[in-house]
Amino acid sequence: MSDSSTLLSLPYIMPSQAQKHVTHNEAIEILDVLVQLAVLDQGLMTPPATLTTGDRYIVGTGAGGAWAGRDDCVAVYDGESQGWRFFTPRAGWRAHVIASGAEVVWTGTLWAATGGSGAVTTLPLLGISTTADATNRLAVAAEATLLTHAGGGHRLKVNKAAAAETASLLFQSDWSGRAEMGLTGSDDFAIRVSDDGTTFVTALSFEAVTGLASGAAVQTAAGDATAGRLMRVGAFGLGGTAPVAGNIASDLAPGFHGYDTASGSTGGPAGVTAGVLLHQRRAAGAEMQILIDADGIVHSRARAGAGWNDWRASGAAGGTTAQGRYRREADGTLTCWQSVTTASSGDVAATFPAAFASDTGLVTTTGVVGGNGAVSVRVTARSATGLSVAAFDASGARIAVTVDLVTTGPAA
Repeated sequence: MSDSSTLLSLPYIMPSQAQKHVTHNEAIEILDVLVQLAVLDQGLMTPPATLTTGDRYIVGTGAGGAWAGRDDCVAVYDGESQGWRFFTPRAGWRAHVIASGAEVVWTGTLWAATGGSGAVTTLPLLGISTTADATNRLAVAAEATLLTHAGGGHRLKVNKAAAAETASLLFQSDWSGRAEMGLTGSDDFAIRVSDDGTTFVTALSFEAVTGLASGAAVQTAAGDATAGRLMRVGAFGLGGTAPVAGNIASDLAPGFHGYDTASGSTGGPAGVTAGVLLHQRRAAGAEMQILIDADGIVHSRARAGAGWNDWRASGAAGGTTAQGRYRREADGTLTCWQSVTTASSGDVAATFPAAFASDTGLVTTTGVVGGNGAVSVRVTARSATGLSVAAFDASGARIAVTVDLVTTGPAA
């Protein structure tokens, strides 16, 4: 027969034992410690400096001094002997921690919280209406889970060990992943989707340093017109340079484009080498284009089906240079006005304020400002960019006078 009880190790009074009261009193003392167990504190690494007989503590892991080697035991101070008695807990023992108000239970491996105000400790597993496991140590089966504020707000934290690890929220369908958001393999925030739970596509990612977006849901370049993608700053000229179009008579993504024949653009109005193009589509095969050329003239056309209408120009544009002023009409007609002072020594060369397409079809009219007597004006060496002019008096001698010139023809 054992000399102590199985659970609390209470000493038995043995047959023919002398001083039976000693054994009986020891058993009472053990019951006094362990029944309605309450400890002053838990997790201390060394005994407190000030002690009173009957003080009880749960020894912390790795404790030293008088508690060395007594991790997780219930320690009771005996004031008479100036020593400690230790009781090794058994699974299921419960204790109230006075310092924190926590209710703890010995699981067989640790003291875990069971409730009570101020409880701050750990449970190895917790399943609510379902079974937790080594991977999913907290598991909840419910129609909804509420995490609410204590005070003004509430923050849910998901932490990872390093940048290459994962801290995310995974959304599943029939236990197969379909969407995930968080820090997946880097410190950039990403939203990923999957249709099989194995292969994930990063739809949207925000770079941790700059906050800029990328991913399958974002344009890959300024001219990317893939349906459903988000347009970036710079696309179609927003905040940047519009992408240069190629043959604008062929299929072209709706939006703003640059037109520059020197960079390969074709299909624009005759004589236009550069401008900005707006291409829009109102239905399949029904499109329109508006091109504003470098001189500010607006050209437009439309198509319904296979063929484009002819380009139509509207408005006019002009300006002033050191040589004079000019005006370019919507139909491509250019008019230049300038004043030239002739010389008695020979012809004076003058450059037009704007260039014509060629010298073919040019018409120049002249007028003399001031002067006495009959004056005749002669225009020679006319080209697309200028001409030479001379003035003569009635006797045929060259003279110096101011001559007004107006030249009209097709614009370059």
